[in-house]
Amino acid sequence: MTLVYILYDSISNSIFASQVWNLLITFIKQNKYQNIILISFEKTNIIHNYTHANIKIIQLARSQYLGKICLLWDLFTLKKYLPKSKYTLIARGPFAGYLASWLLNNTHNKYLTKIILQARGLAAAEYAYSNQTNNIFKKVLVKLRYLQLLNLEKKVYSTNHPNLQIESVSAALKNYLITNFKASPKKICLAKYDIPRRIKPNLLARWRQNLRAKLNIEPEQKVYCYSGSAHKWQCPDQTIIFFKQKLAQDPQAFLLVLTTQTAFFKQLIEANQIPVNKYLITMVSYDQIYQYLAACDFGLLFREEHILNWVSRPTKALEYQSMRLQIMHNNTIDWLIKHDQI
Repeated sequence: MTLVYILYDSISNSIFASQVWNLLITFIKQNKYQNIILISFEKTNIIHNYTHANIKIIQLARSQYLGKICLLWDLFTLKKYLPKSKYTLIARGPFAGYLASWLLNNTHNKYLTKIILQARGLAAAEYAYSNQTNNIFKKVLVKLRYLQLLNLEKKVYSTNHPNLQIESVSAALKNYLITNFKASPKKICLAKYDIPRRIKPNLLARWRQNLRAKLNIEPEQKVYCYSGSAHKWQCPDQTIIFFKQKLAQDPQAFLLVLTTQTAFFKQLIEANQIPVNKYLITMVSYDQIYQYLAACDFGLLFREEHILNWVSRPTKALEYQSMRLQIMHNNTIDWLIKHDQI
C-alpha cells in the first residue's frame, strides 16, 4: 500500500524531523506502507537533506490563503501527483485536511481508500494569539482572518465520511473539536505513532556518562534542562526564576539550556545573577539532542495559560519523556498533567 502525506507547515519547520520525518520512517520500518509520497506545499523551495529509498518528496508552490476557494489551485496541482493505484492519505492540519476531504467527497477518485486527518492544534486560535495588537485597524484585520480560519477548521473537522478518521494529539484537543467544531466522537482517535520510544536504560546510561564527562558535570549533580526558544509563550523568565529557586535549595544544581537563541538566555541568566559555573547554554543539532538530554534529570516546560497550550502535546515533552526525565511544569497543559508520571 502507498501512503500520500500532505504537509502545509513546511519541511523547514523545527518539528518536521521529529513529528513528520521520523513518523514516516517508522511506517517504513514497521512495513505499514511500502512507498510514501510526501507532498509539501511551500512558500519557497526548501533545500533539505531528507532522503530515503522508499520516500519521495515533492514540493509544490503554496497559494496565498484568502479563502477556501484559494485552495482549489493547490488541489489542482496536487491531483497530478496522486497515485494511479490504491493509497491512503494523511493530511496534517486543516489546510491539508480541506484538500483531503474534497478528494473523499468526490467519488471519481477511485484509488483513495482512507484519509487520516492529523489534528495538531488550533489554527485560528494560534493566529489570533500570535498577532495580538493594540492597533484598531490591525485588530479588525486579525479578527477577519481569525474568522476565516475558524470557518475552515469547522468545515474540515465536521466532515463525516465513512473513510475519514481524525487523529488528535490529546484528549483535550479531541474534546475541543467535538464541542466547538462538531467533530464526530466516533471518528476521533488519539495519535500514538509519532510518540518517540523510550531510550533503553543501558544506552541512556552510556550517553549520560559520556556527556557528563564531556561537560564536566559530576555524576551526583542534579541537572535541569530547558530545550526550546525564547518566545514569550514558552515562559523563559519563569523558567530561569524556577531554576534559581532550585539552585538556592541545592547549590550543586546545574542548568543546561539547549537553544538557538543563546544570546537572549545568556542575558536573562546574567540578569538573575546565576553563577557562570552553574549553567551551560549551547545550540545542538536535532540528531544530538537526545544525547544531551541524557545528561539531565529534569525537563523544564512552562507555558502561558491559554487554550492553545491546554490542548497541545508539546514535542519537547515527548523528547523529555523518551529520555526518562521528570518534567517540571506549571499545569497549563492538560496532556502533561495526565502524563507527567508516566
